[in-house]
Amino acid sequence: MFVFLVTVHSLPHLTVLSLSGCSKLTDDGVELIAENLQKLRALDLSWCPRITDASLEYIACDLNQLEELTLDRCVHITDIGVGYISTMLSLTALFLRWCSQVRDFGLQHLCSMRNLQVLSLAGCPLLTSSGLSSLIQLRHLQELELTNCPGASQELFEYLKEHLPRCLIIE
Repeated sequence: MFVFLVTVHSLPHLTVLSLSGCSKLTDDGVELIAENLQKLRALDLSWCPRITDASLEYIACDLNQLEELTLDRCVHITDIGVGYISTMLSLTALFLRWCSQVRDFGLQHLCSMRNLQVLSLAGCPLLTSSGLSSLIQLRHLQELELTNCPGASQELFEYLKEHLPRCLIIE
């Protein structure tokens, strides 16, 4: 942890950081990142199994310039964490692929993110057609990935394409 702390303190101008696959990274590590790397614009925490909603609270509070956040396969992320993320005005790309605890309630939070342009919910098993249809509120969305979402039907894809004509819907 000491080496990590020294490294974080020595890179205050870092703008892109990928810690994908760091299985030992915890919420405490993410807190250090959020407090010390406030110029980050892109952060990838995919495949970090110890990351929880607490990490997302740190990120939302401190990383005000973050534009892209990747949380693929962070299995402890819930609607509460998505609620924290939804307060981030600078976020334009959010990847929540295979986040198995995200539900429709979390999508309601995302619908307030007016600057979101890219959203991936691929493989999120608890999302329903009803919840996914609420994403039409994201008028600036340019790309929406819903592959392997059990709640996504052909009817839903047609509905989304009709209401988000400038968005690429990835089935």
